[in-house]
Amino acid sequence: MNHSNTGGPTGNEGYVYILTNPSFREDWVKIGRSARPVDVRSKELDNTAVPLPFEIYATMKTAKYVEAERLIHRYIERFTHLRIRDNREFFNVKPEVALEIFYDVAGVLGDAVIDEVHKKAIMGDASERIKGNHKTPQRDEVRCWMLPANSKFFDLDGCFKKYGEVYWTQYFNFQAGDYGYIYCSAPDSAVIYKFSVEAHDLPYTSEMDVELGFYVNPKDFEPSKEHNRFAKLKLLAERHSSRLGLANLIEHGMKSAPRGALNLSHPAYEDLLKYITENF
Repeated sequence: MNHSNTGGPTGNEGYVYILTNPSFREDWVKIGRSARPVDVRSKELDNTAVPLPFEIYATMKTAKYVEAERLIHRYIERFTHLRIRDNREFFNVKPEVALEIFYDVAGVLGDAVIDEVHKKAIMGDASERIKGNHKTPQRDEVRCWMLPANSKFFDLDGCFKKYGEVYWTQYFNFQAGDYGYIYCSAPDSAVIYKFSVEAHDLPYTSEMDVELGFYVNPKDFEPSKEHNRFAKLKLLAERHSSRLGLANLIEHGMKSAPRGALNLSHPAYEDLLKYITENF
């Protein structure tokens, strides 16, 4: 009879996760396990021991989550010496390398499902998606947005430099006349671009194919095409300032690095919008 613990009570699924933190080096990650949803666990870890909240990079859901965590830790330690401190869950390894190990381990578990949460950061929270050809309800007021961008997936800087605009996969209710700011993730971890929304609710057209070369992995372009709802963003200005870095933004009302679009026109972000406007 096998008495090994492979993930808590029989039939109960849990998670192994990769967490990053904007206050850590880019090649530091926390790899741990939780019987509860990872967003709950990450909030528990947000305490006085770390200056900024953790961000979920990826999760693995499996009934064998205890075994999975042990295999992943062993895999890293067998071929490297990357544990930052003994008996701790922090490793000196890039998150994308850790994710490759997740896939290797998932292949031997049989029931593992991996969620690459980091990719959702450039698309917005799935709960906010509006699919198909749904049209944005017209409104009178102009809204200001903050959008997240990740250079590991799309070369936004190169696209802006060549075309001065970008087609943005639209999950939120942008409309022509809106404007906003783009927050670029690590290594920048700061607001860098200001844009205006030139058009919204656009279907995919072949002219958007010019952006294929800016995708780090061209395969990521295909799901974008299938989405069939885009906003056209025009670059208005670019600024590089430490005052627009994540730590300062959090001091003025932003809870953590954005994972989806933020409506800065909402009263909850009044101080944050004022701070960005004054310092951009």
